Amino acid sequence: MAFAAIMFSSAFTLQSCDDDYDNNYVICPVYNPNALVTFKTNPTTGQVYMQLNDSVTLVDKDYKQWPFNATDKKELRALVSVIFNDKNYTGLQRDVHIVNVLDTIRTKPMSPIVNDMEKVYGDDPVEILDSWKTVCEDGYLTLHFRTLFGGMKIHTLRLVRQADGTLRLFHDANGDAKGAVGDGIIAFRLNDVPKPEDGGKYENITLKWNSFSGEKSHTFKYKYRE
Repeated sequence: MAFAAIMFSSAFTLQSCDDDYDNNYVICPVYNPNALVTFKTNPTTGQVYMQLNDSVTLVDKDYKQWPFNATDKKELRALVSVIFNDKNYTGLQRDVHIVNVLDTIRTKPMSPIVNDMEKVYGDDPVEILDSWKTVCEDGYLTLHFRTLFGGMKIHTLRLVRQADGTLRLFHDANGDAKGAVGDGIIAFRLNDVPKPEDGGKYENITLKWNSFSGEKSHTFKYKYRE
C-alpha cells in the first residue's frame, strides 16, 4: 500500500482539474483520471460496464474484455479516463469510450468489532482529503487519504461499524509512521451497514478517524445497495 500511495501522490500532482460534477467525476484532459467507478460484468450478456454512482452506469460497447485478472471477475473500484460520447444525454446509462484504465483501487470489506480496537487495529494518524476521490457511492466508501510513509513496512487501514452506528477508520503504520508525505486511495465495501428501515432512501452516515490534529469526522450521504 505504501508503494501504491507514493505512485498515487505523483499522479495527483499532475491532476489539474478541480470542478466536481455529481461528486464522482470531473471533465479532464484525456489520460488524466476523470472517473472513479466500479467495474462489473452483466451476468446475462457478459458486457463489461462501469458503475459511476448509485444510479448511472457507463458502457463502452467496444470494451468487452475484463481489464484485470481474467480468472477472477469480482467487481473492483478503479480510476479511469473516459470520453463521453453522449455529452448531452442525461439518462441512467451513458455511452463512453475508455481511454485508459489507470489503476485499480485497493478494495476490501469492513472489519469486525474487537476488544481494544485502537491497540489491535492501530490508531496512527491519517488525513482524509476533501477530494472528488473521497466519496460514498454504489455501496462503497472510497477514501483519498494522506499520511507519512517511511517505505519500510506495509500500512494497514480498516473500517469498523461501531455500536453507535458510526464508522471508524483505523490506521496501523506498523512502526513506519515517519518519512515522506504520501497519498493513497482505498475503498471499503459497506457490508456491515444494515439496510435502513425506510428502504432505499439516502441516509446520513458518519466517519471518524484519528488525524494529525486529533479526532475528526465527516458525514456522508449513503444509499443502501441491494
